[in-house]
Amino acid sequence: VQLGEEHPTIVGVMREGFAFPVAHEMWVPLKTAGLDHAPRSGPEISIFGTLADGQTLEAAQAELSTHGRRLAAEQKTTHERIEPQVERYADMMAMGGNGEDLQFVLLIYAFIGMLITLLCGNVGLLLFARAASRESDLIVRTALGASRSRIVAQLFAEALVLGGLAAIVGLVVADLFLRNWAMTFLEANYGNLPFWWDLSLSPATVAAAILMTVLAATVAGAMPALKITRGMSDRLKQTTAGAGGLRFGGVWTVVIVAQVAITVVFPAVVWFENKQLGRMQDYNPGFATEQFLAVDLERDTPAADTSLVDVQTERDHRIAATLEQLRDRVAAQPGVNGVTFTNALSGGQLPERSIELGYDAAEAAARNPDEPAPIRHTTVVETDTSYIGVVDAPILAGRGFNAADAEPGARVAIVDQAFVRNVLQGRNPVGQQVRFRRPGNPAGPSEWYTVVGLVGNLDSGVPYRKGPFAGFYLPTTPDRLGSGLHMMIRVRGGDPVTLGPQVRQIAAAVDPSLRLVQIQRLNEVNDGMLWVIRLWMTVTVVMSSVALLLSLAGLYAVMSFTVARRTREIGVRVALGGSRQRILLAIFRRPLLQMGLGVLAGVSFIAFITFMYPSTDGPGAGEAEGLTAAALAMQAGYAALMFGVCMLACIVPTRRALSIEPTVALRTE
Repeated sequence: VQLGEEHPTIVGVMREGFAFPVAHEMWVPLKTAGLDHAPRSGPEISIFGTLADGQTLEAAQAELSTHGRRLAAEQKTTHERIEPQVERYADMMAMGGNGEDLQFVLLIYAFIGMLITLLCGNVGLLLFARAASRESDLIVRTALGASRSRIVAQLFAEALVLGGLAAIVGLVVADLFLRNWAMTFLEANYGNLPFWWDLSLSPATVAAAILMTVLAATVAGAMPALKITRGMSDRLKQTTAGAGGLRFGGVWTVVIVAQVAITVVFPAVVWFENKQLGRMQDYNPGFATEQFLAVDLERDTPAADTSLVDVQTERDHRIAATLEQLRDRVAAQPGVNGVTFTNALSGGQLPERSIELGYDAAEAAARNPDEPAPIRHTTVVETDTSYIGVVDAPILAGRGFNAADAEPGARVAIVDQAFVRNVLQGRNPVGQQVRFRRPGNPAGPSEWYTVVGLVGNLDSGVPYRKGPFAGFYLPTTPDRLGSGLHMMIRVRGGDPVTLGPQVRQIAAAVDPSLRLVQIQRLNEVNDGMLWVIRLWMTVTVVMSSVALLLSLAGLYAVMSFTVARRTREIGVRVALGGSRQRILLAIFRRPLLQMGLGVLAGVSFIAFITFMYPSTDGPGAGEAEGLTAAALAMQAGYAALMFGVCMLACIVPTRRALSIEPTVALRTE
């Protein structure tokens, strides 16, 4: 078979399903013998091992640490500050994600946590109200000789049956989701998954569901029963005297407030996700992306050659010649208007860097030398010198790139209007000095770059954020783009995808080791991310709808329970001439206060998030603009709307309270 530039012979076949170390399908021997590796050179190598029988990771770490100290003493130049570390293989593969992946996972956990809190609160309120409404029945049964343990066991069994049915439904739905959509969702976000991942329901998952069901039945069934059956004789006297019996305590008040708050937050989450989706769908990169064909390029390079400087230099020249030949032959095809290369496609995730601005003589004299230089942020795109011309971006000031700008010693850049507005505060960019650096590391800045031109806002935005980020464009040659090599082909008329087969044939003829990983329209680069967001938003909408319905059901149950427990009190007050307005105010003061606190807590949380993550993600400004008057008015209106929705749950109990006749109320129980 052909593998890069070589033609190895297959000597063995692994069993189906084996894809060590991650999701691989072919293996070749690592050829290190005969290569003269200089210190800190050679191919990057990962080392895997299996523990001996009866040994632990700690023992392996101790053994390797001893070996590392010996090497450090023998080879101080290269090993003095190196210490071997041992970690579990699965942990290394699973925790290799970047910070954004971790933030995304934490966001999902937070959302699911709020949903579970809401659902548990609703179920707890409903079952508590259901158990409390049977207080008279339980008192009579106790008077007839039923033991407390028997009553508690009955309510626990009822909750266990309900929880068991719900657990079965939940496991079935989870299994269907995992089998049909989970793998697609994960691979769309993270690529090929490790071969040992098993997304089917495991016995441990089923056991955990059973344990949680028993725990839920205990909390929702046994605990209310224990509270209801405590002091039955005193409860009977209170009920006979019209005291109303069992009522919601402080814990349930907190549950109700949290439930209403989360109900307020959930629609805001849906609104935010829909806004993000709209931003991505309406994203304007600044040029006609529908006219471009985007090609992701990769080239097989034997790892054994990377350590030899002369061989690597020869290969670099060959890669440069290969890409130029590919460009010329593709550009010669009918209907092609231009071909260029870049390290980031429009609409994709553009790399961001921290930068420092230079100072002219006046600024340098006025600046405090002890004050650290301000750090800005910008998206950095490395492009072929023909990029600006191929995408037909007008030069607003200065000049465009030329062939000399791509030489290794050149230090020039082009910026966009967002860079001028957000980083330079409107100053003329031509001639400005900029260098890259890492915040908190003032000792490690790069060399200065000189801005030579200004273009419009050209694909420098981040699609899921509002407003363009500052764009910073660096010239380079295609062979120096490395792994992030993308070819953009501008097609005149027709569908750019129809050119795909010809591009594949040309690439195979130019260099068989040149792989075209993906060919797509440039305006479809975000389709995978859009699919993930639509799926997540659908799940959010469904969950939020269920949560909202359950919240209304729980609030209605609470209101009904509150009114039902005070039926005799209402009748007595009406019989004594109390006004209905004062009676309703006395009855609903606490529920209204609970809902008001819940709405206030939910809106406060939304306001906090809005303040921490303002609507305008300024390109590196790093300063939250706070809440605008329009945002405050919108949130106030939203709070009023949600308060009204919550109050709908009180309509039926309110009407029931108004229709109570004194004689009926006095005959109750």
